[in-house]
Amino acid sequence: MIDPLDEIKNPFKFQQIVAEYFRLLKSEKLDFHISDIQVEDNGVGTDDGCDILVDFYFEDAIGRHSHRWIIECKSQKRAVSLKDINGSSLEVILRSNKANGYLLICRNDATAQLKRLFKNNKTNGNYDYIVWNGTQLWHKISKNLKFIETFFPKYYHENYVQNKAKAEFENLVETFSNELINKKK
Repeated sequence: MIDPLDEIKNPFKFQQIVAEYFRLLKSEKLDFHISDIQVEDNGVGTDDGCDILVDFYFEDAIGRHSHRWIIECKSQKRAVSLKDINGSSLEVILRSNKANGYLLICRNDATAQLKRLFKNNKTNGNYDYIVWNGTQLWHKISKNLKFIETFFPKYYHENYVQNKAKAEFENLVETFSNELINKKK
């Protein structure tokens, strides 16, 4: 089976796909109580360990609250280690960006050593440290067929056009929608 993330040959494209995933969350119906999402993509070049800033805004009966994430994207095929990120100054990066958490998104995964560091930092500090590996990222983005068609055209063609899975998927969605409508009647 083809790994859809293999279509990403450029680290900047990987970052753009991640940023677009968070932008699209704004328009999707979610079970979260998010009132707004702001995504700031820091572009190409030196970013001091901050590829993307994502602000989530929540509203409750008292007021509006926010949670800011620094997102670092690593598209290399090998596992990301401490030397691949600005690990010694993560807390400084978080403070200077007024962030609440750090999300490392890896095309492959993070090393055990880096995951232990994140776990220890989270336990001993005031910030959230999370790692998404390639499988977790794909699981999140694969729920949006238009997203797959746009950013993973080869995978889309092989898995949805050639084998007619797209038509089957659309028929399944239509059948499910009709069942819901009929239940409401």
